[in-house]
Amino acid sequence: MVTTSLIFAFLFAVPLIGFVFYLIWKDKRKRKIGIAVLIALCVFAILVAYQVNKDKGI
Repeated sequence: MVTTSLIFAFLFAVPLIGFVFYLIWKDKRKRKIGIAVLIALCVFAILVAYQVNKDKGI
């Protein structure tokens, strides 16, 4: 399960985060709040992934 999560992260999550960061960076007026929301979503996603895979083992 860990390998599948890593494959998903590298194929889908990382490019999506990069694209969202690009869109946030283009809007100068809302840049600070956009980056704060993006960081909060990333932290939440990492916490959820950790909880789901906590008892799976390697």
